[in-house]
Amino acid sequence: MDNEIYRLPRERLDSLIERLARDYRVVGPVKQGATWMWTDVRPGMPLALDYPTTMLPPRQFFAPMRETLFRYHRGDDGRFAFEEPAGERPFALLGVHGCDLTALRVLRAFHESSCRDRLVPGRLDRSFVMGLACWTPCLPESFCRDMGSLESESPASLYVWDIGGVLLVKVQTARGREIMRDVGALDAATPDELVALRKRLRTRPEAFPAQLQFAPEKLATSLKAAESDILWEATADRCLSCGRCNLVCPTCTCFDVGDQASLSGGDGTRTRSWTGCQVPGFSRVAGGHDFRPGRAQQLRYRIFRKGKYMPERYGMVGCTGCGRCATHCPTHISIREIFLQVGRAP
Repeated sequence: MDNEIYRLPRERLDSLIERLARDYRVVGPVKQGATWMWTDVRPGMPLALDYPTTMLPPRQFFAPMRETLFRYHRGDDGRFAFEEPAGERPFALLGVHGCDLTALRVLRAFHESSCRDRLVPGRLDRSFVMGLACWTPCLPESFCRDMGSLESESPASLYVWDIGGVLLVKVQTARGREIMRDVGALDAATPDELVALRKRLRTRPEAFPAQLQFAPEKLATSLKAAESDILWEATADRCLSCGRCNLVCPTCTCFDVGDQASLSGGDGTRTRSWTGCQVPGFSRVAGGHDFRPGRAQQLRYRIFRKGKYMPERYGMVGCTGCGRCATHCPTHISIREIFLQVGRAP
């Protein structure tokens, strides 16, 4: 592996961005005011590779908040013609943390196996991702080490460790190797740099103390045992049903599909947009029946989906421990605290 780790001086980042821009729409973390956001980047822009985290996760680029699936028009012969949107420029994401890399794998699993969608997996296939190692927790609510996403490096084509004066880059795919070759001759990491990297990797767990004190594989069983616990009612008393947790979660995948038609019905557009299980009416079906009308039921479903249903269906826990949901919840409901409570139960 060591001979696939190269030195990338910071001044060469512009060369990498310039090369990627030939084939991709390049986005990365940039500081705007007091926050960090994923935004388009170009050579000369201050790419914030030391960012803590962004409010919205990278899934916004592969499963957009709102997108047109197709347009339709009825011709003179009475038949409908369907037109899909024009092809879009693929994305290159620079500096994706392990929690969000894990979430991209969950996103793919859902769209491939649950709804058999080709748009999102297609975007993921055409994308280029540069992963970035974390040395300290992004947020006070982060527990990525507990959820197994701290050391996640897939599906990145390049994976980067920032060791101070230089970036060390591991090539993980043929596409990553091609990009690095085009950027220009880069030196292999020196023996001293590799030693420094290994030392930092050995000591990194000290910065991420265990929060849950139990393996995430235990969650499914623990949640099942707590299905009738008073915990759900007690916690839901604070929930405003605002849906913020759904919006900022990197593994929330729920969407709504709607048609906007002309008055004649002769033409229109079908769109897909984000929605979430914490939004009132999410589980209401035709005829008006709502399977989860109460906030406690909605909250319990969300937690069960992350810790039980997703592992059972995809083999991956649906929570990456990024801490976004608790950070942006107006009443500070913490999924970590809920996991702690159910995990401590006998």
